[in-house]
Amino acid sequence: MMVMAPGEGYGDIQEGLRGKRVFVWTCNTCARLCGVGGREKAEEAVRLLESGGVEVAGSAAVPAACFMSNARDRLGGSEGFDVVLALCCDIGAGCAREASGKPVVNPVETLGVGFLGEDGVPRLLRRSVRRMYKIGSYSTARRYT
Repeated sequence: MMVMAPGEGYGDIQEGLRGKRVFVWTCNTCARLCGVGGREKAEEAVRLLESGGVEVAGSAAVPAACFMSNARDRLGGSEGFDVVLALCCDIGAGCAREASGKPVVNPVETLGVGFLGEDGVPRLLRRSVRRMYKIGSYSTARRYT
């Protein structure tokens, strides 16, 4: 599983989302288990954004945001939103960008890979190292080593 922690707070990103139609995209597995995503966090994000004057066009909590098929099913071909708020790991956020063709804001810090302990606490095994490189039509991408 990917291990994540909260990054920027909603208050920090609301200003940049005002005047845009936002779709909230989240993972109901790793992100939920790490406490940064899942259906409940998506509903909370929708409430916070709307109370701050941000228009929310919809939301989706999928079993795995890192599966391109899930992203294409929920985000592909939609013209009903301008930007995606991704409450998931960097991989899920990348799938959202690829599937939607829209800008993605991700206030979640992906720490690396790990496992869920028997006590329900995520354990980090290997920290992500981000390196920028050119691949295909992307000018930059994240690579984990």
